[in-house]
Amino acid sequence: MPVIGSRYAEALLHLTRSPEAAEKAGTILKNLSALWEGSEEFRRFMLNPVVPDRVKKETVRLIVKDADADATCLDFIFLLIDKERLPLITEIRGEYEALKNERANAIEIEVFSSEALERRQLDLIEDKYRAKYSVARAVVNNRVEPSLMGGVKIVIGDTVIDGTLSGRLNELLAYCGRP
Repeated sequence: MPVIGSRYAEALLHLTRSPEAAEKAGTILKNLSALWEGSEEFRRFMLNPVVPDRVKKETVRLIVKDADADATCLDFIFLLIDKERLPLITEIRGEYEALKNERANAIEIEVFSSEALERRQLDLIEDKYRAKYSVARAVVNNRVEPSLMGGVKIVIGDTVIDGTLSGRLNELLAYCGRP
């Protein structure tokens, strides 16, 4: 577990008093993390030492305005800007989600498939792993990866269950001694 990211994540989770505030903060972290990872222009802007912190903070305020961010969450993001920790936003988001789920007795399940799964299929996966891990709630995210060639790969924390055709073929090739 990365130490810096987990400390910031713990601090934010401690500041969010209600489950609703924790969810809202998680959504804001997720959106900012996606923007950080997906936009080189945003990263360069936020890392530019010539741009004043107040301008960076106003930019973030405008970005999260529609997410109805509370003052605590905004102050947290502003602290990341002040301490030059915004590059850790993806790490912090991951640690935050894990801690939030632990607090809520929940797990996050990533389901990778070659095509989008139907809701009832995702519900069956959720029910199975919610019972297996004895948790009150499971959050299931379906990620489409056409290269998987059928089947599903399920990721829960550090556990990977690869039932995809491409995964099985790779196992077979490795068993036969081929790379």
